[in-house]
Amino acid sequence: MKRHLPLFAVVVMMMVVPALAESPAPTSQLKLIPQPKEVALRDGNFRVKSNTKILVEFGHQEEDRIAAETLAEEIHDQSGLIVSIGGEKPASKQSRRTIVLSRLDDRRVKAFLANRGLKADAIGDQGYLLFSDRLHLIVAANTGQGLFYGVQTLRQLIHEDDGNLVCPAVSIRDWPNLEWRAVRDDSDRGPISTEEFMQRQIATLSSR
Repeated sequence: MKRHLPLFAVVVMMMVVPALAESPAPTSQLKLIPQPKEVALRDGNFRVKSNTKILVEFGHQEEDRIAAETLAEEIHDQSGLIVSIGGEKPASKQSRRTIVLSRLDDRRVKAFLANRGLKADAIGDQGYLLFSDRLHLIVAANTGQGLFYGVQTLRQLIHEDDGNLVCPAVSIRDWPNLEWRAVRDDSDRGPISTEEFMQRQIATLSSR
């Protein structure tokens, strides 16, 4: 004798399965050091292409140059792509397919991120916001130090996938508990502080 599921159970299953399919991917897939406080990972990705540019805002090019340079190096090391670094004011059309490194005093960037659930409150001087989808990739912070931290997280997110260099669609809001943050592993010494890592990067770029 065949047993049939009650109609109520069938309806529940029909409602649950689509909901699961639309839910965000588990953040455990992301192995980030340090682990951000708030992470939401979704389906899809931002693809880095040969015509992708890194945009640094006017007025902050000198202070944010190290962050932009280290990101460009990461992209080149992983894919061989050489991305240009430009300094201009981001606009909605320009930000498409462009990696934007911005300060949160830009009202358009701040409003764009807020509309996507990334509030700028309480992140302080060392915190940052990071957002990516198919068309946008933005790192924003109140200071150059916070922006640098956000770029270090972005460097860990970028990876090769089926022959393409991509960043997963993600929303991140992070701020430090302590002044000291470990963002890189030294092969001999283990984790090193961001300040020491920045000094190394400055020394490397200055020697070129």
